Amino acid sequence: MTQEQKTLNPSKVVSTDGRGGIWLPVILSTIGVGVVLSGIFAGSIGLYGDVGEITFSIGLKESGRELVRLIMFSVLLLAALKINCWRIHRHLGNVLFAAVRCLAVIALIEAVRVVQVPHGPVRFLLIVAAQYIICFVTILGLFSMTIREAILFVTSCTLGVALLWLGSEIGMWMA
Repeated sequence: MTQEQKTLNPSKVVSTDGRGGIWLPVILSTIGVGVVLSGIFAGSIGLYGDVGEITFSIGLKESGRELVRLIMFSVLLLAALKINCWRIHRHLGNVLFAAVRCLAVIALIEAVRVVQVPHGPVRFLLIVAAQYIICFVTILGLFSMTIREAILFVTSCTLGVALLWLGSEIGMWMA
């Protein structure tokens, strides 16, 4: 803990040393990644759709994609958290704790995709609702935010991800 972090008012820090320390987010990340990996290697229709037999090499390829997705979205969530701290005039606090907590949030959100619900509009709505709720609960539990701040933050992040997805779809359509 740096001298600056020791002198900050704890109510003004978003990522404090409390809230489970380093071990709670590590355990949550491990659970989320374990669920995703088990879904990948079990050939979950939630991840692959109904494509037939999934080979080990396809599972490894998907595991690499998932690793990149976890890292990318964790970094984006950490950046969004830092921007949100500037917006609400609070300090981020311990960046290492914040990064591990972001990884835990993203791992749990990604674990929802394993759900064995056939593809279609019902799956889309269920997955989006479940991911939103999990994101809200984990943000509220792991970071020092009020309920209002957490709702605004999670909603803003959800809209940002939707815009990124839309931009990528438009880019692929134009290519």
